[in-house]
Amino acid sequence: MHKLVFAWFFVTLSVMLAFNVNGQQKTEAPRVLVVMAHPDDESILSVTIYKIAKEQHGIVDLFVITNGEAGYKYSILAEQYYGVPLTAEKVGRALLPDIRKKELRSAGHILGVSKYYYQDQPDSHYGLSEKEPLDTSWNTAIIKKRLNEVLTKSKYDFVFCVLPEPCTHGQHKAASLLALNSIAALPAASRPIILGARTRNKTDTICRFEQYLYYKATKTEPHTYQVDRTASFGFKNKLNYKVIANWEIAEHKSQGATQMTMNDGDLEEFWYFTLNGDAGLVKTRQLFNLLEQIPGAPPTDLDRTAFHRF
Repeated sequence: MHKLVFAWFFVTLSVMLAFNVNGQQKTEAPRVLVVMAHPDDESILSVTIYKIAKEQHGIVDLFVITNGEAGYKYSILAEQYYGVPLTAEKVGRALLPDIRKKELRSAGHILGVSKYYYQDQPDSHYGLSEKEPLDTSWNTAIIKKRLNEVLTKSKYDFVFCVLPEPCTHGQHKAASLLALNSIAALPAASRPIILGARTRNKTDTICRFEQYLYYKATKTEPHTYQVDRTASFGFKNKLNYKVIANWEIAEHKSQGATQMTMNDGDLEEFWYFTLNGDAGLVKTRQLFNLLEQIPGAPPTDLDRTAFHRF
């Protein structure tokens, strides 16, 4: 009897192993680069980063253009925490670059960020114009060179940037333009898919985005994708992903204005740039199908669609 049970177990195990080796498609986790102007811009898409890095075991790297030192104006609560007068401009501009990098690494640890590419460009001041950083304060030649090196070496599947809406910080728009232009300069077969991100509430009036001013690279298609921060899970469905977003924001202690966005934003919304062409639509849909999964939920047939590189 024991021999029969053992034989049955051995045959069953052999069949299962053979199926796993021959019957399943090998999947590869997504590789993503986030191009951002300031050391807290990842907060706009923090849950997406978390789900890719932590739940899908993918790679998410951050390409951070400025030191974020203009944020000294919002640092009054952090003065007691850090023990220095950060709202004094000279002090804030001198100390915040190092402080904000440490804050970003702490936030990145929560989200699962793999690498940080710091460009150490000056954060001059807040404004809506993209021309000031591009034409004046940033060394765009150096940024483009380094971004090209990173994109060429690391072979990312996706690049995320901030959607360059008119009301967005000028440095956000400048960073997104640099990312778009750098990808456009790559050979078509080597280009990652680039998406523009923004955060909104479900009750917001949906504002369509088509293109920013005369920058053709910013033209989008009517294909948007979402990660829902309010998706419920856990015991009695008491939890949602706003917990992760709040953990991440809390690490940016020097930035009071960022701290005030806790619990804001129900959706992380991604816009598909025309630059990608139609070939990237299937791959993008596959990624966001994966990101719809929530902890503890049984996978659906749609969830089982394998993410793979084309």
